[in-house]
Parts: sequence; C-alpha cells; structure tokens
Amino acid sequence: MVRIIQILIVLFFVGCVSNRDVVLVKQIKSTNSIVLRLKKDKSSIFSLSYPLSFKIRKTDNRDIYYAENSYLFHNKNLSSGTAGCYLMTCDEDNYLTSSYKVFNGSTLYIIDKNDTLQKKLSGYFNKMINEKKDTIHVSLKEFNSNFKNIINNFFEGDSIFLHFHDHKKWHNIPLRVYFNQ
Repeated sequence: MVRIIQILIVLFFVGCVSNRDVVLVKQIKSTNSIVLRLKKDKSSIFSLSYPLSFKIRKTDNRDIYYAENSYLFHNKNLSSGTAGCYLMTCDEDNYLTSSYKVFNGSTLYIIDKNDTLQKKLSGYFNKMINEKKDTIHVSLKEFNSNFKNIINNFFEGDSIFLHFHDHKKWHNIPLRVYFNQ
C-alpha cells in the first residue's frame, strides 16, 4: 500500500511538470521611434530600425532566462544578417518572473539597395541632408500611418524565434511579428 502511494505521488509530480507553455510571450505596441540612418557617403538611407516590444513571463518555478533570438526576414534582400534583432529589458536582467516583464528592442533593415524604399522615404533623406544629420527618429505612429504600403509589402511576414533556457533545456518560442498595432 505504501509503495502504491509513493508511485502515485511520483506520477502526480511528474504529471504536473510540463515542458509546454513554460514561457508566455505577447507582442505589445512599442513606444520607441523608427530610426533611419544615412550611408557614410550620405548618398542614401542605409538602414531602418523598427522598434519591437514583447511582454514575457514564465509559468512555472524554474529559473528561466531569455538568451537570444533568431529573426527571419520575409524579404531577405532587407536582411541585416546576424544582427537582425536585439531585445533587452530596462534592468538588463534577462531572468523571467511570474509577472510579465517588458523586453524592448528593434529590427534592423538594410535598405540602401532598395530603390522603392529610397523613393518612398526621400522626404526623410532630404530632411537629414538639409539639417546635416546622419540619423533621424520618426514616431512609430507617424511611420505606420504614412507608410502602411512599406510595412505590408516589405515587413509583414517576418518571424522571430525567442530562445529561453532553464539551465537544462532550451525553450524556443516561434512568433509572427506584427507591425500594424
């Protein structure tokens, strides 16, 4: 009888520990700006940095931390390679808690060889040249309302894999990235 109770207790605890949904992630609207940067020779806009924000929390008692991500560009011609996306917390502590923690970052698009994007963003290019600036910040609201066609044709379809670790196992969370929030 004692042996049966021990087996039931072990089964109960093993059955309650699941590797599913160890981490919950929600993309939220970012409060940061779009950043446009000129090429060194100031002949065109080199890059567009689009802000991303996520709320992340753990669902069990394990020590779980955010390690890195893999960003998958829908439009590979705009890919910035290995530096595609970075995320970090305000306190720079990547360990998750049972409460949501906000991770802010951005995705870097290399746009200097895309004539369509250069033409659509020429107003910002001219402003940077006239003001002798190599960088300009554009509010997310302004960009999203004025350039829905850029978002729909060049950015929509991007995905991100968020990689978490609990000191024993990797937990990879795939997400579609949303731009029109």
